[in-house]
Amino acid sequence: MVKKKQFIIMRYILALLVVIFGSIEGSAQTEGALSDEEAETFLEGVNFNGLGRVYLQQSGIGGDILNDVMVNDSTSVPDTLTPRNTTDGEFLLDLKVNATPNRKTEVQAILRLRNEFGGFFGAGQSIQVRELWARGIIGDRLEYRVGDMDIEMSPYTFYVPEEEGVINQPSAFDMQREVIYYEQFYTHQNSRRMQGASLNFGLKFTQVLKEADFSGFIARVRGTDFLTIPTRWVAGGDAKFKTRRLIDQTKTSAEVGFNLVHTFDDLQSGDANTGIRNTVFTVDYDLKAYETEKMIYSLFGESGQSTLTSLDDVETFFEQDDFFVTVSGGAEFKEDNLIVHAGYADIGPQFFSMGAQSKRVDFDAARTYYNRAGVEQNERNTTLFDLSRDIAVYTFQLSDKLMTYDPRFSNTFPYGDATPNRRGLRYGADYDQEKIQASLDGALMSEIQGQGTEELKDFFIIQAAVDVNVNKFLEWKNKINFTLGYQFENTNRGGIEVDQVDLTSNLIEGGLELELFDDFELLFGAKTLISKGNDYLPRIDQFDQVVDFPERFEVDDTELLLAGGIKYTFKEGIYLTLQYQSFDATGRSDVFRDYTLDQIFVLYTMNF
Repeated sequence: MVKKKQFIIMRYILALLVVIFGSIEGSAQTEGALSDEEAETFLEGVNFNGLGRVYLQQSGIGGDILNDVMVNDSTSVPDTLTPRNTTDGEFLLDLKVNATPNRKTEVQAILRLRNEFGGFFGAGQSIQVRELWARGIIGDRLEYRVGDMDIEMSPYTFYVPEEEGVINQPSAFDMQREVIYYEQFYTHQNSRRMQGASLNFGLKFTQVLKEADFSGFIARVRGTDFLTIPTRWVAGGDAKFKTRRLIDQTKTSAEVGFNLVHTFDDLQSGDANTGIRNTVFTVDYDLKAYETEKMIYSLFGESGQSTLTSLDDVETFFEQDDFFVTVSGGAEFKEDNLIVHAGYADIGPQFFSMGAQSKRVDFDAARTYYNRAGVEQNERNTTLFDLSRDIAVYTFQLSDKLMTYDPRFSNTFPYGDATPNRRGLRYGADYDQEKIQASLDGALMSEIQGQGTEELKDFFIIQAAVDVNVNKFLEWKNKINFTLGYQFENTNRGGIEVDQVDLTSNLIEGGLELELFDDFELLFGAKTLISKGNDYLPRIDQFDQVVDFPERFEVDDTELLLAGGIKYTFKEGIYLTLQYQSFDATGRSDVFRDYTLDQIFVLYTMNF
């Protein structure tokens, strides 16, 4: 009945759109209609565009997990519960309506029409309002926005860390990554999608200061259930100051920012009587200390403090606070297109920033494809296969405690730069030239406070990425791009045998993008993860306190993900791709044993 109503509603909406477009096109021929000049002005103020997508895929599973299992010496039980192949997909249209009723106001809404693959006569259809916001300018000075908005501050206050399993993504995996980014409201600027209101304004100066920018926002993180869960809000803002040249001889200038984020529960909502307060205040700076014709020397970093409080209507019954300090120096070699930097970081064990430590990947989430398999229907771990394609394991929600992570993918910085209980050195370099782009990042870190023991873990990580534009070397018109990414990570802890930890992981990515003729490309990509050793993963409560260590984490795993396909670009933003991907997990140390996954998919994307 609900789906039938949705289908009826969709028909009315589509009919309404036809009427609207029909009235615009025919209005010039109707008595009392807009003049040609007025119609042209109207169309400039109202724009219709959006995104259309057709995504069809077939997935399959194989390997030892599906083989017979011996339940005793004489009886074997085959797996009859797990489907060997599954097929799904969607037809989707996001219609974006953008209107500027005057030069100081803009409003936008995105209406989503979606039909699941195999849905007929209204079955599997849905209509949603995906996005809705308004923004404008007050008095030519103050900019405001209400509704959906993307907020990004510093990496320690309000920031989305990068997802695991990606160092230098091959083009073959980019299309599915774009789908995930679009659906989860990710951007390439590490911003978070929120719903609320924001204000910002700027000032310009003639002495010492060049300009100052101020911004603030408030958003609702979650609503109340009118029982035990209170409404949660987050509010914050920053003030950024940029100076003019302070010393002419050295061309010294500076940028300084003050950042504040406060997350709080409204105990007046519903019948909830307990809630939390999380406040983070930081100062960041970027000092251009000395500049010559060939080089620029700089000093940059960020420092601050966090507090986490749990309280009820009467008193505070839990409170912790901690601080962090980071400072780095860098040098830019202008003629060589090279930047190098190195620095020190100290992030306290109790430092907590909900807006910066909430991860993109939720390793506790159920996977869309083959979440369970085998005779005993054991739950499968998240792998490279899932990270590259499954929207279900990604989230943009804020977490009020440190989320679960997989040390095979990231153990040094599982929560990004703001990972607590870390102290050590960080370094890196970036090279950007027409034919080759390369980057290197590494760290030597250790725990500040032991977990379950007085012994401290030591972490070593290095990441390298290279993009080679082969066609530039050959002076060919058509594109030939080769990409390579590599991450090596080791975690080590000494002490008595029960305390000892030794875990090593290697993540390698490689890809080739070959344009055979204009706009037609062959795509090849590969990812492999090799992880061996042991570690202890703490179980953390809602106040970020280590409760216990359920069991020793031991792995001896190899994962291999291969992809190959074609892509044809009709014009910018409109393309069709057909791909086949194969995943192999061998040497499994969990209950899932060796298994394989594969998929073939067609993706047509149209931005209009």
